[in-house]
Amino acid sequence: MKIYVKNDDGKMYEAFQVDKNTYTFKTENKTFELSLSESNEVHGFSNLSAEQKKRMTKAIFSNDDILEQLRDARKNRDSDFSYYSGDEMEFDKLVDEINSDS
Repeated sequence: MKIYVKNDDGKMYEAFQVDKNTYTFKTENKTFELSLSESNEVHGFSNLSAEQKKRMTKAIFSNDDILEQLRDARKNRDSDFSYYSGDEMEFDKLVDEINSDS
């Protein structure tokens, strides 16, 4: 699996694996470390009510920056450069739903 980090101005950096759950990436003048861990609860979202999840989902997918990132991810994936490494069918479904709503 390759992990890429994209900063606010669009520059991309590849993160390299240091050990089982640790990656580092270097910018022009700094080195950063990423630690990955598994969790059954994604940021505590399972504690949200169905109504809270619905409102959060609506807020996220009405954000133009998020929609642009999803569209960019699809373009990159279609050109064989993907940040996304999970289930391709689920990704396609998500992007198609977002595009049909906008």
